[in-house]
Amino acid sequence: MKMNKALLVFLAVMGVSISGPMVKWSLSCGASPVMIAFGRMVISACVLLVPALRSGELQQVLRAPKKQLGLAAFAGLLLALHYTSWMTSLSFASTFVSTALVCTQPLFVAALSGVLLHEPIKREAIPGAIVAIIGAALIALLSMSGEHGSLLGDVLALLGAVFMAGHWLSSRASRKSLPALGYMTFVYIVTAVCLLCFSPFLGGFKVTMPSMGGILVLAFACTLGGHALMTYLLGYVSADVVSFALLGEPIGAAIWALLLFHEPVTLPLLIGGLTVIAGLAMYTWGEMKAEKKAGK
Repeated sequence: MKMNKALLVFLAVMGVSISGPMVKWSLSCGASPVMIAFGRMVISACVLLVPALRSGELQQVLRAPKKQLGLAAFAGLLLALHYTSWMTSLSFASTFVSTALVCTQPLFVAALSGVLLHEPIKREAIPGAIVAIIGAALIALLSMSGEHGSLLGDVLALLGAVFMAGHWLSSRASRKSLPALGYMTFVYIVTAVCLLCFSPFLGGFKVTMPSMGGILVLAFACTLGGHALMTYLLGYVSADVVSFALLGEPIGAAIWALLLFHEPVTLPLLIGGLTVIAGLAMYTWGEMKAEKKAGK
């Protein structure tokens, strides 16, 4: 049973890891970032819609109090902004760097929680946050030199992390009493509608037949086989296991990009990205230690 859980966690990480390379594939085939994200969300929502309706979970979400439903809709808007900024960043930054920077979302969750919810960052997690910030700063300095990476791509990836942090905080506030399947379906639908509204202003409705292959992989392997599987696994493994496992996403993305597109990562950017990942690992470990102390 433990082996099955470990295998499922590994498969989920591999699913989310191929997201960046598949976005790059679809971009190279002529699709716009917003329409790639729209296709991903529409397909995912359609797959979930029937079971969500049959179980009555979507109806339960729609009957939620207006404030709760509004927060869920806001979470969908933030998810749309996340996909727009992060997928656009992949037009400028390497897959590894873009994925490593967008994975800094836990730091922004902590920062926003401190400002909005008055929940300060745990003392034990501060060293990890500092290391991750140093790694991100190193990547930015290298990008500014013009020899390694793109500063615009870095900024867009970090914006993607900020929007995802807001998405998680909004979801945490709105999903307290809402069922997971119905909630995910509702948020994916709202996200798709927002992306469709963005399209005329951000690249138009550009989708090509070759790009549809990448979009299908994004929907089934990344969203349903990655994020949805991770959500399912939270019922069987601890959140700490999931958090640490997801730190492998940038490494997996770099491997996929190398295998599929022969995309290299320069040594300085590799060092910067690995510093970010090491800092996030230290941050997660610090958060775990603080929670254990609080539980005693």
